[in-house]
Amino acid sequence: MMIRSLRAFLALYRYGTVVAAAEQVHLSQAAVSVQMKSLERELGVDLFIRTKRSIKLTPAGHRLVPLAEHMVATYQEMCALDGSRTVSGVLSLGVINSALSGVLPCLLRRISLEHPQLEVKIIAGISGDLVAQVDAGVLDAAIVTQPPENFSTGLIARHLYTEPFVVIGHSSMRQMDVPAILQAAPYVRFDRSTWAGMRIEQYILEQGLQVRPGVELNSLDAITVMVSEGLGVSIVPLIRRASWHRKPTLHIAPLPNFNRPVSLIERPAHARSALTATLLTSFEQLAPEPGIF
Repeated sequence: MMIRSLRAFLALYRYGTVVAAAEQVHLSQAAVSVQMKSLERELGVDLFIRTKRSIKLTPAGHRLVPLAEHMVATYQEMCALDGSRTVSGVLSLGVINSALSGVLPCLLRRISLEHPQLEVKIIAGISGDLVAQVDAGVLDAAIVTQPPENFSTGLIARHLYTEPFVVIGHSSMRQMDVPAILQAAPYVRFDRSTWAGMRIEQYILEQGLQVRPGVELNSLDAITVMVSEGLGVSIVPLIRRASWHRKPTLHIAPLPNFNRPVSLIERPAHARSALTATLLTSFEQLAPEPGIF
């Protein structure tokens, strides 16, 4: 009974309302309310500040969050000791936009075949926003790029793969070197508010590369379309399993020793750790497949 109450408590903490929490744990709103009152009686503390319009955690409630995550995660590991229990539940996974059309479809296909009772809820976004949501407990985990050097957090980063950065230009530029390509057309910048965009700008400055003024976009697909139509040049990550780099009108020039690690970010202990472990296992099985780029 305590584990069920803790799961409902964590859902209420994450989603902010009894209605949303009840939906996540597949209980009625009344059942969630009863469980929360029972949990408060059992622990002997007030966990919530209740008003007519909202419900917020007390200081004791905030202290309970990491303890509850640890207990639920430990219970899930205990349930899986014999290795025969079916993996099930809902995993909230943040994913950078570039991975949505890259590695994610293959990963989800494998998970759906091997774990049909595991539901993965995908939230797309940029790395910085997704990491903040993982840190706040809104997301269970997130697939993100390498953070900037000044980024610090208590989260765990599990390396998945590495993507190289490349210069892209129109196919008519095949005989040009990198500096010439970057000067041949207006430069289409990768959104500088993203971690990838920050790294690209730093690389341009460090290498002393010259670019012509152009536009700035937060969509990799839009950038590749513009470049393949001869409307500009750019520096972008070569996305794993994406198809755009096989366009006949696109020329790709490698940049030696310039790449970005992609990692799975999660909290040290949380209620869905068994599900993120399943996700990692599926990814490891996927990684050795040929034709990865």
